[in-house]
Amino acid sequence: MASMSQQQQPLLDPSTTSPGLVATEISTEIDEQIGNYGSIDHQPDEPQINIIDEPVLSPGRQKVILFSIYVSIFLGALDTTIVATLLTTIASDLDALPQVSWIATSYLLSCSAFQPLFGKLSDIFGRKRLLLICNVMFAGGCLLCGVAPKFWQLSLGRFITGIGGGGFNTLGTITMSDIIPLRERGVYQGYGNIAYGLGAASGGIVAGFFSSWRWAFLLQIPICLFTGTMILCYLNLPKGSPGLGVHGHDVWTKFSKIDLLGSFILVSSLIAFMLAASIGGKDISFGSGTFLSLISGSIFGLFLFYQYELRVAKEPVIPVHLLKQQTVLASSFNCFFMSMTMFTMIYFAPFFWTSVKGYTASASGLRLVSNFLGVSTGSIMAGHYMHKTGKYYKLALVSGIASIVGLFQVWLLGEDSNDWYELIVLFLPGLGTAVMLTVSLVAMISSVDHKEQALTTSIQYGFRSVGSTLGVAIATAFFEESLQRNLVKNFQELRNVPPGYTEEMLRQIIDQAMRSSSYAFVEAPKFAKQAILSAYDRGCHAAILFGLIACVISVICNLFIKEHPLTGSMKRT
Repeated sequence: MASMSQQQQPLLDPSTTSPGLVATEISTEIDEQIGNYGSIDHQPDEPQINIIDEPVLSPGRQKVILFSIYVSIFLGALDTTIVATLLTTIASDLDALPQVSWIATSYLLSCSAFQPLFGKLSDIFGRKRLLLICNVMFAGGCLLCGVAPKFWQLSLGRFITGIGGGGFNTLGTITMSDIIPLRERGVYQGYGNIAYGLGAASGGIVAGFFSSWRWAFLLQIPICLFTGTMILCYLNLPKGSPGLGVHGHDVWTKFSKIDLLGSFILVSSLIAFMLAASIGGKDISFGSGTFLSLISGSIFGLFLFYQYELRVAKEPVIPVHLLKQQTVLASSFNCFFMSMTMFTMIYFAPFFWTSVKGYTASASGLRLVSNFLGVSTGSIMAGHYMHKTGKYYKLALVSGIASIVGLFQVWLLGEDSNDWYELIVLFLPGLGTAVMLTVSLVAMISSVDHKEQALTTSIQYGFRSVGSTLGVAIATAFFEESLQRNLVKNFQELRNVPPGYTEEMLRQIIDQAMRSSSYAFVEAPKFAKQAILSAYDRGCHAAILFGLIACVISVICNLFIKEHPLTGSMKRT
């Protein structure tokens, strides 16, 4: 799918996006069918206690910190889409076009593998120190990319940048939980989602302003240094905050609290898994010994990690015992499958427009605006809904229904779909799928003790990152299998093949169509064009159908989330 990497990239990252929507109360009939799933800790009509404490930071400092977090989120999203836009230019300049996918893969591997570690590390060393390290890693990675004379150095720079970018996502969310009461978390998370959406939407545009791709990396460094300076000067949490880390120990004593073996098992297992998902079916076949070794090794490693953390580790890097709690487990799998859904939709809807309808990248990008509008609108309104009511369970159910309906609308896209339908079709699924991630985050951190909120946030981001990568890999496999099968079928049924075309020549046309999504519009013989477009149409719909199935599973997971009080106080037990 080398050709697909050059198409529109997702506006949303599974490790950063957590928007929501406003929802009305579900009817009494539905409520009676659901029973008491949504009211474990209190009765549905029980009045909510909304004790407002003094803020942990002064209003001015709080605004500066939140602004710095949002800028970091914006920067991470901007970086991803700038690089996606410049992929082929970079690879061609470094004479490494066959290895172009490694520019994206190296970032993905480090971002996904290291994200789950930041919760525990920040509990030991403090949020401020870890955020500063992430800023240094991100800036250092961008610097290495900007001056890299060789492709392998650029890939190393992207790997380092991915560590910092993953930290922006996880630590930004954790830090917001340190300074914002649960009842207001949805509101501020919504602002973060808008920052991410703006960054992702701007990347392709900003990339066009650079005379050299190297400046795309170098000009990110001052922004990163600015956010780091703001964190250094203004993030001073009050005494007793879990965000300060372990107190009363020197640095080496704190280092001794790191679960090095558990961290190594987790990171190596996730890297093997992500590597298999990223290159399986592309650089290596699914039946190859390399692919099977990566998959079996990662599965065994994750099983070993779970057992080690549960039974042996004195300072677990991930509190796997929390997965025994129903809300934590349900929220984790909700994020896992919803990330699959979200990335499949945002990846294959634009690809359908470019490969089947022949739209330009800008025309396809225009049709992604409705997704950003849905995310933005839902983010703000959902945050205010939870702030006002202190509840989220019915919101999760309504958003689940909206997600399924929205994905079904995307699946109905066809070659004859009109422009207005295409311009708005991503609004509802963007709004619905994203709100469930917000609800999952709020449900998860409200179900545990405040001192465990950083670790549970790491759990969710781990499930998100794995789900998004695996989802795109599986959806791509669905697409490619359907494409190849329907190309062969359509060419066998052709009745207008001009004289002189042999079976070997037809097979060559099929091979060309498999390798390039633009072949039907650029080079394919006229008699074969519709057969190719029909196969691409069916392939895209096969991938979107997988996303719809993942969405249904995610909504089912939502049914098992329990509702916990969303207090307006930072004093949580």
